[in-house]
Amino acid sequence: MVHVENVDAALPERPSKGAWVVAWSAFAAGIGASLAANIAHAGDGVGAKFVAGWPPLALLLCSEVMMRVPAPRHPLVRAMQIVGTVIVAGVAAVASYRHMKALALEYGEDSLTASTLPLSVDGLALVASIGLVVLAHQRRTAIVAERAAAWAAALPPPAPVPVPMPADAVPPAGADASPEPVPLPDPEPLPDPDPVPLPVPDPEPVPDAVPLPTRTPEPRLPLPRLEPVVPPHPWPRQQPLPLPPDPSPDPAPVPPDAATEELWAAARQVWKDSAAAGAPLTGQALGSRFGRSERWGRNRIKEARAELEATGDVAGEPDQQDAPVPAGTGVV
Repeated sequence: MVHVENVDAALPERPSKGAWVVAWSAFAAGIGASLAANIAHAGDGVGAKFVAGWPPLALLLCSEVMMRVPAPRHPLVRAMQIVGTVIVAGVAAVASYRHMKALALEYGEDSLTASTLPLSVDGLALVASIGLVVLAHQRRTAIVAERAAAWAAALPPPAPVPVPMPADAVPPAGADASPEPVPLPDPEPLPDPDPVPLPVPDPEPVPDAVPLPTRTPEPRLPLPRLEPVVPPHPWPRQQPLPLPPDPSPDPAPVPPDAATEELWAAARQVWKDSAAAGAPLTGQALGSRFGRSERWGRNRIKEARAELEATGDVAGEPDQQDAPVPAGTGVV
């Protein structure tokens, strides 16, 4: 006999809508009273009212997170979440207590009533928030159980296993004393018998092999010997090719302009004056006086001597530093 349990009876039930309505009404009443008292007792200005009304809103948001977000699996993270919620609830309770007590005193309530009235609001909000968390936990547990039951119902039921009765068991009245025959398993098919071997005919005699004719190797011809071929006459000597003419001859000297000619004339006159005074200037001294090089001064001294020789005047002593200047150097 197979016993089937009632799966629907073991499933946890979801919280009723009435429980949700009562819990949400109590929580909204507590948060609304605390928010209204804080804003009413706050000073003038938007900033003061926002600061006074923030703690109840923070408690409302924390309750929503604890109710709708599944609890973390790690115990440390879960403990941090709970501690944070307790801190927010404590701050909201202290702020609500002080604002509501001061507001009750302003409206003429005695000290005892003003001191105990805020506790009713904070206690209501605390109880309602705990109730919402418990209802949310029950709803998640019921959803998980329903999904598991639906998954188990989709599986095919297991086949019942017949249990043989013991030999000393007394059959019930009206039952057949002979046990029900147990079906035997199907016999395994026997292997096929070995096939009868067919007679193999005797092999035909193979004729004697005919000897193949032997092939006489052909004599190898000697390879010709390669001798170097020497031309009868030596190769003609290679004649040197004529070099092409220089395409860039020396450019013609460029005559100096008027300013350069005046500078040269002034340098020649300075040297003539120094020679007439008996102390002719050297090429370096003449070039330094006009901001030129030593070779420039020597060229001007040669021009001055040539002018003196052309006029018949006696030239000064030759410059010890004068040296022949090669033509075409381009020094001016």
